[in-house]
Amino acid sequence: MTLVIPPDIELWACTYLRGHLKDVAGLKVSNREPDGYDGSYPLITVRDDGGSQSDRLVFDRQMGVNVRMGPRSRPKPCRDLAASVYGLLTDPAIVLQSDCPVAAITWDGCNGPYPVSEDSDIARYYLIVEYSAIGTIQHQ
Repeated sequence: MTLVIPPDIELWACTYLRGHLKDVAGLKVSNREPDGYDGSYPLITVRDDGGSQSDRLVFDRQMGVNVRMGPRSRPKPCRDLAASVYGLLTDPAIVLQSDCPVAAITWDGCNGPYPVSEDSDIARYYLIVEYSAIGTIQHQ
């Protein structure tokens, strides 16, 4: 029996962003926000919002990304980091990276970054990217 396992797009994106944003002091990249996060360091959280399986090996994946850092009254550094994240995740060259499950970027499913209003005093921007991604074949 041969199984097709959906790609772990969260793990890939976190690893990819960590590797490309090494110059951002104190940056943390994860698939969840740590308890008690206070905005004192830049934080990127990645969430796989799922999608359909469009072919035996191809999965449509939408990913939501939050970028948080600094006070809400000074959002520019957060906005600039979010714009860099968007640029990295929508760079067509990602499909050529080794260990990258992304086969294609679904351009009409990408948008942002845009500011998010919330009660906390931390600047926050949100963006969405959408991909066609390749699953992993597992022989049983």
